[in-house]
Amino acid sequence: MLDFLYRKQSVYTLASQGHVLSAGFGVVLIGFAGFNVLLSANGTLPALWHVGMYTPIIIILYAVAMRTVFRYEREHISATSEGAAERYPDLTLKQAWLNYAGAASIVVTAALWLPFVGRSIAGLMGWHESFVGTLFVAFATSVPEIAVAIGALRIGAIDMAIANVLGSNLFDILILAIDGILYTPGPILSFVSPSHAVTAFSAIMMTGVAIVGLLYRPKTRVFKTVGWASLFLFSLYLLNTYVIYLYAE
Repeated sequence: MLDFLYRKQSVYTLASQGHVLSAGFGVVLIGFAGFNVLLSANGTLPALWHVGMYTPIIIILYAVAMRTVFRYEREHISATSEGAAERYPDLTLKQAWLNYAGAASIVVTAALWLPFVGRSIAGLMGWHESFVGTLFVAFATSVPEIAVAIGALRIGAIDMAIANVLGSNLFDILILAIDGILYTPGPILSFVSPSHAVTAFSAIMMTGVAIVGLLYRPKTRVFKTVGWASLFLFSLYLLNTYVIYLYAE
């Protein structure tokens, strides 16, 4: 979507290659989650009480990823943050934090209703909850990310837009670990459909395409609208949606 909306040139040619670092950690975390979804189908997941052993590993991997990305950004992109700060000289740090907290509160309040609405849609339409969650609920929760990414694109903060998307992949897997702690009947992945592994591996392929785009920096655009990498991303998303619709449990 960002590649299509940015008309000047391909976003892959302007984005920092440092995003490959967070994308790579995304592949590791998503792949680890998908691996454990497949193991759960055979009932071979080790657990400590109701928490699967994959839960603390996910937390550790996320902490390592955040620490590594932070150190990389601090060493390589300090000039970028200084330029961004100068753009809003009248905005204090306290005001920025209050605005951030207010906007986040609105998003959280609205999101609390989504699981109930999604389950109602699944029941009324006769669809699997895996399909509704993958397509509709995931899209609804990603709308704020879309708005932030497009807003960053409009002010020329392309790196912020891309970092928002790739960083969300990391945090979303951390949410899986948090859910695993709060879900008391047992290891949470033991109660989910194995079809979620398809989504995990689709996300890995899509992240791989993004990494190729960030490293290769393709300049060619199909009919001067969008790059081949972006078309491939969209095709993988549609394929995953179709497979989940057919085989979700």
